[in-house]
Formats: sequence, structure tokens, C-alpha cells
Amino acid sequence: MVAVRRTLKICIKQKCAKINMPCSAIIRKAELEDIDAIAELAKQLADYHRKLDRYYKPGSETESEFKKFLARNMGRRNTRVLVAEIDGRIIGYFIGKIERPNPCFVPEKIGKISDAFIKEKYRKSGTGRAMFSELLKWFRKKGIKHIELSVDSRNKLGIKVWQNLGFKEFMKKMRLDLK
Repeated sequence: MVAVRRTLKICIKQKCAKINMPCSAIIRKAELEDIDAIAELAKQLADYHRKLDRYYKPGSETESEFKKFLARNMGRRNTRVLVAEIDGRIIGYFIGKIERPNPCFVPEKIGKISDAFIKEKYRKSGTGRAMFSELLKWFRKKGIKHIELSVDSRNKLGIKVWQNLGFKEFMKKMRLDLK
């Protein structure tokens, strides 16, 4: 049986023209063959966080484990990995999961966005918003009413992006480094 690849093409002409880039990205569910390309993007994300705080491992130290994580989770029904592709090259990825929250919360299950990354050249093109929209469709189809994510408090760009997509702060995560 041949699997049909479901894709969503996006073309936001005005935004693409402003940043002088090709204007159609294909948003699709990731496949096992995409793991190396996704891991390369995840390395860039890890390196960005490493610059914020040495608490984060550099991308070179996370690549192998991240590939294993992807291979384990991509086929699970409660995980969705999306990629954005232009001219056969993956330029972004999102990872969404469905989890049980802490027992003190009302919902029995929640959506979580664990990773989101778009190559810098393709940001502000609408690609991230289109990927988020596809992930929202998947969450809704699964009956999810609440989505959570974590963003480093020093990542001002990330905070702004998530706020523009409708997220609001509702909890603070804190850390104490023991000497």
C-alpha cells in the first residue's frame, strides 16, 4: 500500500517578496528520512540556547540523542513532528505532543509544543505561522483544549512570537544552581 503524503502549500507573496526569498513552503508530517535534517536544525536551536545560558548543552552534544528521540517518537499517535520544506530542503520543524498534565490541573490531557525552529532566512515569511496552524489542527482533531510550551525567559524574540500566536504566561519555572 502506498502512503499518500498530505501536504499543505503556503504562499504568502507579499511577505516573501519583502525578504527576497522563494515563496512556497510545503508543510508536511515529518518522515524518518527527515531525521538528519531536523537534527541539524535542532543543533542550531540548542546552540542558540547555549548562548543564553551554559545550562544548555551545545548542539554538537545533543545531536545523537535528539536523532534517537525523533526515531522513537515520530511514529507515536500522540506526537506530531512537522517540517517546512522549500526546494527539497527542510527549513523548519515543530514538535507537538499530547500529555497528561499534573494531577492538580483540570484537563485530562493537554497539548505541548516541545520544539519550534525556522531557519533565520525564512523567518517573518509566514512559514512558522502556517506550521503552527497545522499543529493546531492536529491538536483540535485529538480533542485538545489547552496547549502549553516553555520558552527561556531571556529569549525575547521567542516570547514575542508565542505571544503573537495567542500564548499568555500562566506559570513561572524557576531554577536554583547549587554551588
